[in-house]
Amino acid sequence: MRMKLIATLVFLISFSGYALEPEPRVVGGADASISDAPWQAFIRTSKYTCGGVVISSRWILTAAHCLDTNGDDDPFSLVSASSVTVYTGTAEINGADFSSFQSSVESIYVNIGYDKKTLQNDIALIKLSSDIHPNASSVMLPNHTVQAAVDATGNLNNNDMQLTGWGFTDKGRSQSTNRLQKATVSAVTDASCASAWGSTLTGISDYQSKFFCAQANGVGSCNGDSGGPLIWYDPSRAGDADGGATLVGVVSFGVASQCASLIAPDVFTQVASYTDWISSCQGGSCASQSPTATESSGGGGSVPIFFIISMALCLFRRAK
Repeated sequence: MRMKLIATLVFLISFSGYALEPEPRVVGGADASISDAPWQAFIRTSKYTCGGVVISSRWILTAAHCLDTNGDDDPFSLVSASSVTVYTGTAEINGADFSSFQSSVESIYVNIGYDKKTLQNDIALIKLSSDIHPNASSVMLPNHTVQAAVDATGNLNNNDMQLTGWGFTDKGRSQSTNRLQKATVSAVTDASCASAWGSTLTGISDYQSKFFCAQANGVGSCNGDSGGPLIWYDPSRAGDADGGATLVGVVSFGVASQCASLIAPDVFTQVASYTDWISSCQGGSCASQSPTATESSGGGGSVPIFFIISMALCLFRRAK
C-alpha cells in the first residue's frame, strides 16, 4: 500500500465514516515543572518547533522529521545547524527570560536510514556548542534487557510511562500552552499496535524493533510534541534519584484526525534499537549527512477489514 507524506495521515473507517490521521502534542495532561522532566528540551528551527531529550551535557535526541526544511512531497533536506536553537532547563517557554535557557548548535546528525515516506528510523542527534542549562539533566538510555521488560508490560494498563511536551493540549489542536505538560500512558503490544495501524507498521521490515506504541484514554501526543520523550519508570531502579526514569521512545506520529485518539496508539521511535548509533555519533564516527529519502510502496501486511486506509502521514512537529 502506497503512503504519501503530507501533514496528515488519513484513515477512512468504512462503517463509521470517521476520518483518521497521525499528528503530535500532549493532550489530557497537567502542568509540569522542570523537576518532573529535567531532560526535556525545546527545539526551534527556521520552520518548526519540536521537543527533544537531553542525553548528555551537550547532546540532544529528537525526531529526524523535525529537522527537515522541505515540504512533505519533496526529498528530505537537513536544516542547517545555525538555524536551530535548543532550550533546556525550563518548563516555561517564550517568557521574558527564555533566552537565558538557550544553547547554540554545533552540528546535527540524522540517522542515515530515515525514510521520510514511512517514518522508519525517525531519530536524530543535535550536538550543542555549550553545556545544557544547570537546571537540566540527562536521562538514562535503555538496553535490550530493559526494552524486553518494557515490552512485557504491553496492554497491562500500568500507567507507568510519562509523556511530556509543549504541543497542543486539546484533541482538535486549537489550544496551545507555554507551560510544559505531562501525562501518563501505558505500553501497547506490537501485535495490538500493528492491528490498529495495519500496513503503516506491518509494511515495514522489522517494525517491532523500530517502533514502540503507547496509549491512554483521553491522553496522547499532538502537534508540537515531536521528538520529545516517552519515559518508562523502571521498577528495578525505583530507588534511584530519578525514580528509574528511562527513555524508551521519541515521539514520532499518531492519528491525525484527532489527537489522543483511541482508534490507534501513538507511535514512537524505539530508542533501544538505536543506542549503538547514538554512541557512534557521540564518539565522532557518525557521518554528518542527510538520509536518502526514498519512495516506499509500503510492502505487504494486513489491514483490519473495517479500515479503508488512505495513508498520508501527519507528523507531530508544529509549524512556527
